[in-house]
Amino acid sequence: MTDTSLPRATFAESDFRAGRVFGRTFSVLSRNLLPFCIVTAIADLPNFVFFTLRQVGAGPVTIVAADPGAAAGKLALGIVMTLVLSALSQAIVVYGAFEDMRGRPVNLLESTKIGLRRVFPVVGVALATSFLAALAGIALVIPAFIVFTMLAVAPPACVVERLGPIKSLKRSARLTKGHRWKVFGLWLATIGSGMIVQGVLVGVAVKIGGLPLGLLTQFLVGALWGAFYAILVVVAYHDLRVAKEGVDTDQIAAVFD
Repeated sequence: MTDTSLPRATFAESDFRAGRVFGRTFSVLSRNLLPFCIVTAIADLPNFVFFTLRQVGAGPVTIVAADPGAAAGKLALGIVMTLVLSALSQAIVVYGAFEDMRGRPVNLLESTKIGLRRVFPVVGVALATSFLAALAGIALVIPAFIVFTMLAVAPPACVVERLGPIKSLKRSARLTKGHRWKVFGLWLATIGSGMIVQGVLVGVAVKIGGLPLGLLTQFLVGALWGAFYAILVVVAYHDLRVAKEGVDTDQIAAVFD
């Protein structure tokens, strides 16, 4: 391992770099591609089953809403399962990514145990972030992006520092201050490239194998992108703390020991 646990003196405020975050994210994912993708695939199952229907027309594959006449109970179940499993997957990835950055093997069972302890606070973070972004979006689209940028690293802060939802949001706002354009760039580049790659691959899959292959491709690409984005958030949180507080990887992750 080369760049995961560097001495305090080598970092400064200016050392939070988007390129470094991307590079480390690719490294962590490449070493743990299967376990992390399994986690994010399971987390995406409720959304895929309850809310995503695909139909093939004359044009490319499109996503349409679930049948409006579906039972309210199924809708509620899908929402709850999506929230809980997404939060759990984030918490699992936080622990697993830190284990990898410490030079340790990723243990999904241990990661799940850690994740289960923090799943409901992370659900609270997700709900609070969405609510604040929605309020900002009522006024203008751009403030919603600002809110998401400010609160981008709230989930790992919640898991690692064992904070409640509100304190996690405040912690994220403090950590991202001074680096929000870089954080926004990371978010935009990841979202944009993911949408483009997914659209191209799903379109090709539908032409080759029809709707079934398109659905499978959509699900697999979504799992891969979800794993990458979840790790990216963890690495960004890690690098922000290293740059702003002068700590190293082992010090940050000592809470798990």
